[in-house]
Amino acid sequence: MIADEPDAVSRRVVFRRFGGPEVLEVELRPIPVPAPDEVLVRVAAAGVNPVDWKLFSGQPLHDSYERTLPSGNGYDFAGTIAATGVDVEGWRVGDRVFGGLRYHAQADHLVIDPRLLVHVPQGLSLLVAGSLNVVGRTAFASVESQHLTADDVVLVSGAAGGVGILTAQLAARTGARVYGTASPRNHALLRRLGIHPLAYGDTLADQVRAAAPERLTVVFDTVGHGTVDLGLTLGVPPERINSVADYEARQRHPIAGVGGAAAGPRELAIVAQLLADRMIELPIDSVHQLGSVRDAYARSIAGHATGKIVITTAQGS
Repeated sequence: MIADEPDAVSRRVVFRRFGGPEVLEVELRPIPVPAPDEVLVRVAAAGVNPVDWKLFSGQPLHDSYERTLPSGNGYDFAGTIAATGVDVEGWRVGDRVFGGLRYHAQADHLVIDPRLLVHVPQGLSLLVAGSLNVVGRTAFASVESQHLTADDVVLVSGAAGGVGILTAQLAARTGARVYGTASPRNHALLRRLGIHPLAYGDTLADQVRAAAPERLTVVFDTVGHGTVDLGLTLGVPPERINSVADYEARQRHPIAGVGGAAAGPRELAIVAQLLADRMIELPIDSVHQLGSVRDAYARSIAGHATGKIVITTAQGS
């Protein structure tokens, strides 16, 4: 079944060479047609993740990230189903959905296996849902991997970033006492969310000792920058340090590295419902039009975004 689609063409972000945000272009193409077992999604919002610019910059990454040129861009998306293949059951035109599709998300339309989709719950905007795939799966899997209880004392690095702010809140929901590193401008936000803020810098170890005399039991590292070594220095057992950012530290120490690959649509649906029910929050740092995709990545590369940076196709949120 196909919905009325007024647009004759569809835009998508592509890169044909490696480099900075200047390599990103918006090209026109025919609206893609779903195969019998696929659906066509009219994208409303697409999240920006640091791994995106590491991919289009040509930086070395894990072997699972295949890159060929030219390439589409982006992973997270949310929108509405515009068409369904003849063999698709359980999904209808007009359903609000979100998920992830590497190298395809930043576009007006994409085709996808519906098994990868999650319904957007009532009360959750497409802007937030379109930012959720990577950070939601990563935060959920990270926290689940450590089996937290109310006896745990937790440090989350980068606690105001996309992954960190969800990780910190999910950890706090277990009853654990949670400390989070962030720029001073984000400390009030963390306090409101029940996270005890700490400032970055050379005095961080002393801050942790003073704030948590009961001693840390778990560290979630979302930014690197020595967080793993700090946790080890403070006596946290290696197996109770989970880093999704410091690959080099994971080679040097027997720490955990559980991330988004350990979670799927079921876990995403849980996080989405918590957001819809206002049990947790995912702040939107900034919203950029598809045609200003370079500005969105310049913002991401500059660092210290609060929550998520989002690209919109301007069909609504």
